[in-house]
Amino acid sequence: MKNVLNPTNKRFFWVLLPVFSLGWAQNTLTLVQALAQAYRQGPSLQSAQATLQNATLQLNALKADPSTLIVALTQAEQNARLAQVNLEATRLSVMQSVVNAYMSLYEAQQNVALYQAQVALNQRNLEVARARQAAGNATALDVARAQTTLDSSRQALTNAQGQLPVLSAQLAALLGLSDLGNVTVAPPPAAPALQVDLETLRKDLFDRLPSVVQAQQAVDLAQLNVRLADNDYTPAVQLNSAKLSLENNLRTLQTVQQNALTSLSNAYQTAQSAYKNIALAQANVANAQKVVEQSQAALRAGTISALQLQSDQVSLKSAEYALVQAVTAYWKALAAFSVAAGQDFTGLVQAAGGF
Repeated sequence: MKNVLNPTNKRFFWVLLPVFSLGWAQNTLTLVQALAQAYRQGPSLQSAQATLQNATLQLNALKADPSTLIVALTQAEQNARLAQVNLEATRLSVMQSVVNAYMSLYEAQQNVALYQAQVALNQRNLEVARARQAAGNATALDVARAQTTLDSSRQALTNAQGQLPVLSAQLAALLGLSDLGNVTVAPPPAAPALQVDLETLRKDLFDRLPSVVQAQQAVDLAQLNVRLADNDYTPAVQLNSAKLSLENNLRTLQTVQQNALTSLSNAYQTAQSAYKNIALAQANVANAQKVVEQSQAALRAGTISALQLQSDQVSLKSAEYALVQAVTAYWKALAAFSVAAGQDFTGLVQAAGGF
């Protein structure tokens, strides 16, 4: 597939920009800047970092204590390991949350622009209907229909505008801010194509996912308890209880592992499908652009009206918005796949200083 997500297409994509502090240039926030801010001040990553620090301190303290028993030491080692895996997973989770919130806000901003163009077109249609009625070439019903269409588009515009503060607040919360202020989110950068060998990715998948690591640790601890209870001085009921716990934990581990593999495959298919939709949306934009160019030539030749050209221009804006939706959907799918894989495939984590 060629020319999909072409970073030279400046109409829809910006290249990755340097990360700034809160003094965003020209009140414009880029995706990388937003993620960098979330990593610096967002609550989720800070909490995960504190958990790892505490777990490490507790492990070191138990290691230094010669009276520490094997179960307590094993649990401390597991807590530290799980905290480390959870920290890495949190980076990806924060990235996904920021991507989702950022794309939703950007898409809503573009939706407002589309509705504004539609309102202008419907306003012009109403003026034409009134003029035709005055000339005896349209009925009162024609005018009423044009007025209803205009009122409907105005209400849709109002609803779209009402979503902006809500979506802005959601993104601000992820960035650790009370609000974004008078900030506009920039178009997303060109997203990379998803090229990965799923079989290779599956080999060490379980080591990267906190849910699987935790389930495996429960099995390991249960196996330890069985070994400690398998002797002639421990009551048989305690050994049986330990064996039963091990069996339950093994079943849980198997379920969690299978769910992880299924989630990975589903996320991969979703991302691949979303990527293909971008090419289709780009083709629709190109076709709509050609229609506008032909209409402009026809207007100069006097064979169509300015109203027809305006209608074609709104159709182009609609196609462009559909492309925006396809791009944001792919970004979200790519972020979701990264979380499912326990590995960043967006390129954003490193660009934002997450690692």
